[in-house]
Amino acid sequence: MKIEGTHTIQAPPERVYEVLTDSGVLSRCLPGAEKLELVGENTYDLAISAGVGAIKGKYSGTVRLKDLKPPTHYRMVVDVKGKTGFVKGEGVVDLKAEGEGTLVAYSGTVQLGGPVAAVGQRLHKSTAKMMTRQVFGALAAEATAVPGEAVKHGFIRDFRRGGQGR
Repeated sequence: MKIEGTHTIQAPPERVYEVLTDSGVLSRCLPGAEKLELVGENTYDLAISAGVGAIKGKYSGTVRLKDLKPPTHYRMVVDVKGKTGFVKGEGVVDLKAEGEGTLVAYSGTVQLGGPVAAVGQRLHKSTAKMMTRQVFGALAAEATAVPGEAVKHGFIRDFRRGGQGR
């Protein structure tokens, strides 16, 4: 499955890149994230609860960031497994200053296997779109927060914040 889109965050590219590569911020912003911990150079252990339709489960594995070019580009490789299947993916993230903010462009491919793959592709795409909007809403709130300010997250709050995607 291909995933691609853009999202504008009203913060400079340096700040957006910082939140996109900060494991603490990402663990707060990823729906269902239970752990995102740096274990090596640009390598993270991920534990997440997620589901598509009636197939829900816990997944664990790694996320690796490659080809880092702060504050404009990186490539991400994800490999997680669980009782309900596996998810492997690779994608690129590119950032470009746009007025007072940053245009974040992302594209990649995701491969699903096991029972989770049996759910129809339309449901996978709509779930991915919904989760992406939620994640970018949460990231936008983190990127624009005053230093030291605790940002409140929740599905509806983050989903509403994520309305600037394309």
